[in-house]
Amino acid sequence: MGYLAAFATLLCWTLATYVFAFASRKASPASVNRVRLLYATVALSIICCIFFGLNPIELFTNINAQQYLWFGISGFLGLTLGDYFAFSAFKILGNRRTSLFSCFAPGAAFLGASLLLDEGITLQGLIGMLVSVIGILMLVLSRKEKEGVTQEGHGNFIVGVMYGILGAVGQGIGLVFAKKGFAVSAPNFHPIYATWVRMLIAAVSVYIIGAFKVNLWQEFKDISFNKSIIKQVAVGTLFGPMIGISFSLYAATHLPAGVAQTIFSMLPITVLIAAVIWFKEKVNLLSYLAVAISLAGVMILVWR
Repeated sequence: MGYLAAFATLLCWTLATYVFAFASRKASPASVNRVRLLYATVALSIICCIFFGLNPIELFTNINAQQYLWFGISGFLGLTLGDYFAFSAFKILGNRRTSLFSCFAPGAAFLGASLLLDEGITLQGLIGMLVSVIGILMLVLSRKEKEGVTQEGHGNFIVGVMYGILGAVGQGIGLVFAKKGFAVSAPNFHPIYATWVRMLIAAVSVYIIGAFKVNLWQEFKDISFNKSIIKQVAVGTLFGPMIGISFSLYAATHLPAGVAQTIFSMLPITVLIAAVIWFKEKVNLLSYLAVAISLAGVMILVWR
């Protein structure tokens, strides 16, 4: 059941990657991220109240200041900033190319944990990071990939690469702060509850930032009442922050952490397979090799 849950997580995240990439090309990535976080926060609030038997007031008051601080920072870095950059990369590079940068997130988390949590830097960990970076560099230096992005006409290739890197770093460092949040919490503090805190702070953050830039009500209506966009946002929210995370938590409790993380890190492979089989995308040999090398780096890092 642990393995089934882990691969179900992978499939959910693959689907979420595609629909969010499509949505980010039809609307502003920042707007897609804001509306998605709003819907995810509301849905998780209902789930937590039912699952933990809490009323809405208790949902907020059962969290102490330190948990709000560390999970809040995690949500801001991983979901507010990290996902904004990831969605922006989706818009420019597309889902297949952007998914490769997810291989950089474990390395960013490893380096962040070494600096923030004093976990120590191991030689094997550094080798894993280096191998993953080499794989990503192969994609960056690929002339055919640059030409493909130029032909698609959604933005500058180098800018998309920078967004992809920043998205992966934000998500990786966000996980480090989440770990710090668990360290100051009771041993039985449930990950779903922690996810709700991260989502809540992230949603509040993006709407505070957005209030100075756009008409939030008009933005909400433009996305929520546009059938083609809201369908993708709803599907992505359902299979990403909700079902995907639930399966991942189940898998993490029934499998060794290294095994679960290795399966989750296979996202670039599943996205690549979907691109070739379902969307008939032509992928050059160098891109296949870049995915293989980056995944090898992740496996070295995870199994250190």
